[in-house]
Amino acid sequence: MVNYEGPKKRSRGDKRAQEYIEARQRRMYRHQLDGHSVRQIVYEHSAREGVSIPTAWRDWDQVKSWTEEDWIRDREAMLGRIQTMRLRVVHAAMKKGHYQVAAQVLDSLGRVLGENTPEQVSIQVPSLSIQVEPQVVTAQLPESDVIEAEISPQKEVDSAEPAP
Repeated sequence: MVNYEGPKKRSRGDKRAQEYIEARQRRMYRHQLDGHSVRQIVYEHSAREGVSIPTAWRDWDQVKSWTEEDWIRDREAMLGRIQTMRLRVVHAAMKKGHYQVAAQVLDSLGRVLGENTPEQVSIQVPSLSIQVEPQVVTAQLPESDVIEAEISPQKEVDSAEPAP
C-alpha cells in the first residue's frame, strides 16, 4: 500500500509575486509624504492598487518599518542639515532686518546645543527659602532666684486738698 499524502498542494501563484508586492509597497512609501493621515493613505493605497484593506495595512506595516530604518540611518546627518538650515535662516533674517525671527532661531539653536537647559536656568534664578522653626521657651530664672515683691496700692492724692 502506498502512503497517501493528500491532495496535491497548489503553488503559491507567480514566482515574481514578491517582486510585485515590494513594488506596491515602494509606491505606498512614496505616497506617505503627501501629508495625509495613515488611515487615508491605507485606503487610497487599497483603491489605487486594487488590494484589500487588510493587505493595504500589511503594506503599511512594511512601509513603517522602512521609515524607521531610514530615520535611524539618517538621524546624525539630519541634525547637521537642520543646523545648517537654521544658520542660513539667521543670516537671511539679519540681512532683511527680521531681527525677531533671527532671535527665535538663535534661541532654538542655543537650546539644541544645551545653552539654556532647565538645570542651568534653575541655578541662575535666585531662590527664597523660608523655614519656620519650632517655638523655643525663652530663658527664665530658676524658681529659687525669683524675688517676690508685694506692691501695695497707693492712695490717690488730690492736688486741690491740702495734706493733713
